[in-house]
Amino acid sequence: MTVSTVVEAPAEQVWDVIGNYHALGDWHPHLPPSTLGNELTGNTIGTVRVFEFDGIVLHETLVAYDGEARSYTYSFPDGTFHFDGYRATLRVTPVTELGASFVEWSVTYDIEAEHRKESTERVHGVFTVGLAALREQFAG
Repeated sequence: MTVSTVVEAPAEQVWDVIGNYHALGDWHPHLPPSTLGNELTGNTIGTVRVFEFDGIVLHETLVAYDGEARSYTYSFPDGTFHFDGYRATLRVTPVTELGASFVEWSVTYDIEAEHRKESTERVHGVFTVGLAALREQFAG
C-alpha cells in the first residue's frame, strides 16, 4: 500500500521536517513524541523509536536511511497488529521547479486474512492523516 501527497514546499524543507527518524510524533497529529528504545540515536541504522498510545507500546526499528535520496525505511516486530514482515518507507522527491514535493509513505507486509481489513485500514489511516497534516503545515 502506498499513500502519497504533493506538498507545496521544496523537498529540502519537507525533509527537514520529516527526515529525523525520531521526529515523527512532532509532525504527525495522532502520534505522540517517541522515546529512544535502545542506545542508538539519530538516524543510525538499528535505532529504535518507541511510541506509547492507547495502551499500546510500539517499537519501530530504522532499517535503511538515505539523507541524499530523502528516504528512510523502518520495521516493527512480527506479530505487531497481526503484521509479519512489516517494512514502511517514507520518501520525499522534488517535483517541480516551483518548489513542490512529492511525499509517499509506502508499506509491505504479510497478514492473515481475518485481520487484513482492520489492520490495513489502521495503517492507511495513520499514513493519510500524517501526510494531510504535513501538507497543511506547508500550505499558504
